[in-house]
Amino acid sequence: MTTLQLKTGQVAAVVGIPSKQVQNDVDAGYVQPTVAGQGRGSVRLFSLENVVQLTVLELLVRAYGLERQRAAAMLAHVWPPRLTKRVKVLQIPPVPTTRSAEIPLEPLRLPLGAIMEATEQRITQVLATYGEKTRGRPAGWSQHMHQVLADIAAPLQQVSDAQLQEAVATAQATRRRRPPQGTTP
Repeated sequence: MTTLQLKTGQVAAVVGIPSKQVQNDVDAGYVQPTVAGQGRGSVRLFSLENVVQLTVLELLVRAYGLERQRAAAMLAHVWPPRLTKRVKVLQIPPVPTTRSAEIPLEPLRLPLGAIMEATEQRITQVLATYGEKTRGRPAGWSQHMHQVLADIAAPLQQVSDAQLQEAVATAQATRRRRPPQGTTP
């Protein structure tokens, strides 16, 4: 196994789910990142095994229609302690119930080897094209805001407080008379 470590956004792009869903899966304990985040804004790092596990979880949810929590519980029971390329098929046995005692049910067989290969290829594609989203305000925002405020400050110096209050009252009255958006009178 390689020591590849991906950030949450990269994992989300590989698996094809929103990054918030990855965060929710980690918070629910469905997957454990190799480097756990230590609070708001900290980075979580995921290994190839984590990405494959999330991919299999997503397959169980989308392709087989399982509820996410149930799929994660089923995966937890059968997931190999150490994921290697030698594990080609992942078998998920059916949960025994009183009704299924008489009926011989087949286990789900997932091609884990093929899923690993496809995930590795997808990781290569994502790493080649993925760009981290910038956080915060863009560069030069402060100067631009000061300039815009300076541009409108001069004309506002000639407006009295009474004129401002009248304009606000007129705008509020107009807004009250309009029907709410999305409805037709």
